[in-house]
Amino acid sequence: MSPFEKRAVAGLSFIYVARMLGLFMLMPVLALDNDQLRGSTPVLLGLAIGIYGLAQAALQFPFGVASDRFGRKRVLVFGLLIFVLGSLLGAVSHNIWGIILARLLQGAGAVSSVLLATAGDLTGEQHRTKAMAAIGGSIAIAYVLGMALGPVFYGLSGLTGVFLVAAALGVLALLPLWKGIPPIPHNLQQRMGTWRDALRIFRYPPVLTASVGIFILQMVLGASFVVLSPELVKAMHIPGSAVWEVYLPVMLLSVAGMLYPVIHAERHKQHGQMLVFSGLAIAAGALCMGLLAGHFWPVAVGAVIFFTGYNVASAILPSMMSRSTTQAQRGAASGVYSLMQFLGIFAGGVVGGWGLGMAGEQGVFYLLAAVGLLLALQSWNGKRVALLLEPDYSQKL
Repeated sequence: MSPFEKRAVAGLSFIYVARMLGLFMLMPVLALDNDQLRGSTPVLLGLAIGIYGLAQAALQFPFGVASDRFGRKRVLVFGLLIFVLGSLLGAVSHNIWGIILARLLQGAGAVSSVLLATAGDLTGEQHRTKAMAAIGGSIAIAYVLGMALGPVFYGLSGLTGVFLVAAALGVLALLPLWKGIPPIPHNLQQRMGTWRDALRIFRYPPVLTASVGIFILQMVLGASFVVLSPELVKAMHIPGSAVWEVYLPVMLLSVAGMLYPVIHAERHKQHGQMLVFSGLAIAAGALCMGLLAGHFWPVAVGAVIFFTGYNVASAILPSMMSRSTTQAQRGAASGVYSLMQFLGIFAGGVVGGWGLGMAGEQGVFYLLAAVGLLLALQSWNGKRVALLLEPDYSQKL
């Protein structure tokens, strides 16, 4: 990459890390504060976890289109300020409806599609995959750090402290827009597409396959956080403030476990087979935690297997989507992919909360196992998935 491109990718990656770190820190601790939030029920707790994804899903395309008209950086600043506002509201809220509104505002800063478009504006075609890989790696870093640091800040100052840290990170994410990311020439800004383009792109098999896959995957993640942190606390016999001591090794081991399957998929074009593996790993990990709930080692090992499966799929799916679309399609495809990604988080939070109220913690783990099997079945035809990764596939449509 040229120095110009490196500077752009570094700035965009920093924005992703700062923004997503603030969100991921909240995921494992929201359920821990359930008893202290006035008016909370299992369904409302699931809504608080998942409503962020609903707002993101609804606003990805409007933000992308607005960035075409008003400029990428202006829309990014606007979205990040909304995120900061939602984080501050969460810090002062002590009832479940205030938390739900705060999460809704956090999600309303739906700048993911704008960030992807900006990466396309500022990197050459020959370096686009590297740029997406760097940005994807930054999200993985934010994920691991968030799972570990969220419980730390929760132990120090409760849910209020976690929301305040998220607000501070949102402010930090504004800095690269001021000094780091190079100016974007107006004639380089690629159109994100209209709503009609979005509906048309759903017919493309690569985008359809990746979008359905990411919806299922994020539904698993959203539902898991309704029950996972309380189960870890119970199984490990530790206070909620110390749950990071479990999350950190679990996340590090799961990231290490994902490396070989992802490298194998890239080298041998066996993305479909590795997606099947990830779905089966999610199902096996969830089933282990459900059947042996309350026991230290089975829950810990099940969590590692579960997140290994999740990490494998989360690395393969965006690569599959990006490679199989042309430059003219990429904006609309990224918008559809992001829409389904965050819609999955919302669905997972709601389904997990409903399952908790209807069948208890073990019932939610069994539900997660079933959804993991659904992801494996959706990816069963490995030859078809490999075909979709051919560089000229989209030209044949």
